[in-house]
Amino acid sequence: MSNETVNGARPAGSGVDEATARIVDLAQRREARDAAAAGLVAADIADAETVAADAVLTGEVIDPPGAALLDTGAPARVPVLPSWLTSRAHLHAQVRRWGGEAAYLAAVHTVRLPVYAGKVAWYAPQGAYRLAGRVLTWTTAEDGNWSLRQDAANRNDSRTFLELDRHRMRLTAWRWWITGFGTAGAGTGGVVLATDLLPWWVRVPVAGAALLGLARYGRPLDAPILERTIVRARYRKLTAELTRKGIMATGLVKRPEDITFAAGGEIRRDGPGYLAIADLPDGVIAVDVVERREKLAGGLRLPMDQVWPEVMPREHPGRLALWVADRPVSAMKQPAWPLLKDGTTDYFTPFVYGFDPRMRPVMYRLDERNSLFAGFPGSGKSLSARVVMSGGALDPLVTFAVFDLAGRGDFDAFEPLCAPALFGSGADDGTKQRAYQMLMWLLKECDTRGPLIKRYATQGLNTENKLNRAIAQRDARLRPILASIDEVQELITDPELGKAAAAAMTSIVKRGRALGIHLLIQTQRIDKDSLPKGVTSNIALRTCLAVPSHTEVDLALGTGAYNQGARPNHFEIGVDAGWGVRVGYGPLTTVRAAYLDRAAVEQICARALRLRGGAVADVEMDEARDVLADVLGVLEADESGQHWDTLAARLADRHPQVYSAMTADALSAMVRGLGLESRNVKVSGEVRRGVYRAQLVTAIDERAGDSD
Repeated sequence: MSNETVNGARPAGSGVDEATARIVDLAQRREARDAAAAGLVAADIADAETVAADAVLTGEVIDPPGAALLDTGAPARVPVLPSWLTSRAHLHAQVRRWGGEAAYLAAVHTVRLPVYAGKVAWYAPQGAYRLAGRVLTWTTAEDGNWSLRQDAANRNDSRTFLELDRHRMRLTAWRWWITGFGTAGAGTGGVVLATDLLPWWVRVPVAGAALLGLARYGRPLDAPILERTIVRARYRKLTAELTRKGIMATGLVKRPEDITFAAGGEIRRDGPGYLAIADLPDGVIAVDVVERREKLAGGLRLPMDQVWPEVMPREHPGRLALWVADRPVSAMKQPAWPLLKDGTTDYFTPFVYGFDPRMRPVMYRLDERNSLFAGFPGSGKSLSARVVMSGGALDPLVTFAVFDLAGRGDFDAFEPLCAPALFGSGADDGTKQRAYQMLMWLLKECDTRGPLIKRYATQGLNTENKLNRAIAQRDARLRPILASIDEVQELITDPELGKAAAAAMTSIVKRGRALGIHLLIQTQRIDKDSLPKGVTSNIALRTCLAVPSHTEVDLALGTGAYNQGARPNHFEIGVDAGWGVRVGYGPLTTVRAAYLDRAAVEQICARALRLRGGAVADVEMDEARDVLADVLGVLEADESGQHWDTLAARLADRHPQVYSAMTADALSAMVRGLGLESRNVKVSGEVRRGVYRAQLVTAIDERAGDSD
């Protein structure tokens, strides 16, 4: 027998039908019986081994029936519809992607039509020849049968030969009829296509399809007719096995079976990527995996900005959310800001700030909050802050105060929205002095707004003694204020104004949030001197952009933020501009600010100015708190002077809403910033630094004379 029929095996694709196979099987059985009669032995019979069964271990039941069940949280539900159908931004992005690919393919193949026509003309005749040969082979039933008959003839097995031949004749009897009718039909169709019996718009597509089919059948397997136009990147499907492999690459898990999957065990589509929710083994927490993101990406063999592990704060610490993008996030086009062309905002309701790695919108809220943006140069602080300010600008009730202490002009577009006294741009001492005066004005606003809001609350407009839109619309004195200071470290570290400015900001962020005052500060110097704890610890919304180490992360976001999974130090300075980690509004979030260039911000500010009727109300900075008068007022009648620490304590007692955070150093800096000198003052035999009554009276009189 030939190799094709050894042991009754029939090679795949041999073309032998079932009847022919049965004939060959009968011949094999006859040969086997003849071999057995000659005393041939096919195989030896081996004795089976006897294995003793292990003893069954018995013991006391540890877990009694009906043990208490612990609720591990609400059951996870798979979304009814995929995110790209429920999100307008995702849907538009998907449609743009499909449309762009279709247009590109159409253009490329249209240019190459002459080449394709030549290939079709060359391969179509070869396809017709191969097709005719294939049909003839099928009709004569020689495919596979001839080799079997030849093998039987070589063995002088006439019986098998005749059975195979009779089987072939039975097949050809009806196949010739099918071939004949098919040939006649094809010839008739060719004649119809060659004449005018059918319109051209029917004949041309049919003839073209027939030629393409023959050309495809006749071409070599390695010579496609259409040219490959897109060389796609290598694609790795995210599977449970690959996910386990990536997590194990971090070195935290030793056995892959210790990693299980939550949410029904499915790795599902989530935005422009896939989401796997994995439960880590005992003793391993999700923060540990986030810390080793680089090794995780290496285990997945993917770029680092394509792999986004996250902690799930509402789940147990050992549950990891691993989202893997279809391609690096840096290569994805970010959705446009929804308010770029039209629309308004409300200071008291959220608006879209940016998008997370999954391209989901991330919201931002101004009321009852203050904002901090911290990051090294090139991290995108100005870009991020401009988005927040643009959102505030589209509410016509919001009053703006903007001071750019870098002087680069990043915020010049907001100047038309500010009163002349509430805008400044420059790194000079004059601009810093005006920024300090703006802080004093905000302190005065805090004094004014508290009693007004309390009065309106008694009228039923607010039940929480906080500013709301109804009160702001009724009283123009209570319009929300958005005050921004860029490069605030220039003011805080100023030798004359720094301590006083820090004390003022501490008081503003504590009191102003409920009074409709939102202080937005930005800094590139992240240390305890540039960001005093009294300021940062009272700011709710804090965003840390690209920084070099965990030290800056905890200073900007609060102690422990790094241990909770905040990793802005993974962003590349100058490359990942606008990316940051935000705390204070919902769970810790990795977010990229919506991209608004200078031209876009100018258009938004022009629209905001039209919402305000083309003009903004002027502000008199004289209304700021008179610190000299307050200090003079707390001096007792028989005192010629007093120490700074005593004066600071008295101010805090008499005006707690304004000076509750005042210290001796801050008060000294504040008074010296107004031109007075700190001197040695002797009180009750003790000499310490302070100020004399005569200094205060002289300074107040000189100021009054200048105003006259």
